[in-house]
Amino acid sequence: MNLKECKIVQELLPLYAEDLVTDETSEYLREHLAQCPSCAQDWEDFKSPLPDPACLEETFQKDLGSKVFMRLRQTLTMAVVLVLIGGAGLAYASYTAGKHLGTIDPAYRFAQELNLFTEIKQTKTIEGLEVTVDKGLFDSTRSALFLTFSKPVKDIPEVDLLDNNGNEYLRHGAKGWQNKDFMFEFEPVDLEVQELSLTLALGNNEQARTEFTFPVDIAKTFNYTKIIYPNLEKELSNLRISMDKAILGVSETEFKVYFDWPVDGSVAGLGIGRGTAYFPTSVRKIAEDEPLPPGMIAPPGGLVSNYASSVGVNYRMGDGPFSRPALYDLTGRQEIEVRSGEYRTTQFPCQVEARLKFAPVKQETEQLEVLLPPVYLYKTVADSPQLSLDFRGKNEIQLGKVMPFSQGELIIEKAWKEDNRLYLSYQIDSQDNPEIYLPHFELVNGEGSKQGQLDFETGTPQVINFYLFNEETQEFYLNFDSLGELLPREKFTLDIQD
Repeated sequence: MNLKECKIVQELLPLYAEDLVTDETSEYLREHLAQCPSCAQDWEDFKSPLPDPACLEETFQKDLGSKVFMRLRQTLTMAVVLVLIGGAGLAYASYTAGKHLGTIDPAYRFAQELNLFTEIKQTKTIEGLEVTVDKGLFDSTRSALFLTFSKPVKDIPEVDLLDNNGNEYLRHGAKGWQNKDFMFEFEPVDLEVQELSLTLALGNNEQARTEFTFPVDIAKTFNYTKIIYPNLEKELSNLRISMDKAILGVSETEFKVYFDWPVDGSVAGLGIGRGTAYFPTSVRKIAEDEPLPPGMIAPPGGLVSNYASSVGVNYRMGDGPFSRPALYDLTGRQEIEVRSGEYRTTQFPCQVEARLKFAPVKQETEQLEVLLPPVYLYKTVADSPQLSLDFRGKNEIQLGKVMPFSQGELIIEKAWKEDNRLYLSYQIDSQDNPEIYLPHFELVNGEGSKQGQLDFETGTPQVINFYLFNEETQEFYLNFDSLGELLPREKFTLDIQD
């Protein structure tokens, strides 16, 4: 959509909200909002109150009327201009004609305005299909390449990205539209790179493979990127939280946060979100004479984790900030759209690195507030109560089994199986608020081998489920090994002025 037209529409939104525009203008705005995803998102943001689980200051509350009168004079001028262009509204078909559908995403609006996309426009033929590498965006948090096929394809193509120095970039994800337009997302490209090579393959057919090589100018986007090292830290209940880095890119905002807990076993593990990611404490010391794998150096302090884990989560704004991270623009007084979280172990035991990703921040923003996701600190349950589950001849077991812990009791009400899932419903009886506790279980067989992966039934409190490794298994043992306690929500405030 024409950017000047979008700016006019945005100025009219306050009057539109109060029904202070003419019928013709109202109809024009409705048509524009239906055709323009970026303005539609602005309209949704305008209508929605700022969610505030962390108790922002009362001065941040502002009613709709004050917004109207602040902009009234400017908006009336815009209304006059709108009369002149009212007959020139573009249809959605003409809006998308000649454009890759992936670039219409509101996340790329700022990059579009500043013309930061790298035009590639290379076309090759593969399996009778023309495929065009249309353009790319090389942000400081990610690299995105946009491809178009002449006809729909059955599956998402396989792609690899290398630079002129021989470095390969991991693919983080892909999206498709109508099986013809595709966006592939990779990790960010190094600043000094001058040329990239993209290899594309359709299925496992070696003949259906081609390669594109094209120049890039990474500095084009880097000049509009802010990278901040806040050096902020908080300590609470055996947990240290460090805000290490903030990257304010042209298509995405990313915060790198570290969580560290003791290696002495006083903490059983760390949970992020309600069962979203769980990292148990599992540490061992490498003996001085222990041979290391080729290419591996001795770990820091001689301690190493017994496992490596990585969890990715796609968040939704509609879920509410009580269950996810949140980012607030304190200058513009609005919440910035949350995208995803990546949580992984590092080379240090009992340390998790979190990368929290949000929509891009406006250039005029001066102050941000990052609300971290809910964090649970787990403690070992004494004697680790165990429960036998025998599903031979039945799919449901009524239990009423009480499992005590230091702060109260856990009651397992019933267990049932559905295909490759085993479900448990439970209640917690405690003098404290039972909602702050989250149990952790291990599902094993008679030999102690793990039989399923723990998960929490989405949208159903006090129900958990296991994804069974073998749905034919009928006999299990349930170990109540640790209990998580929800910590107070923490937030960091960042001043991002130049």
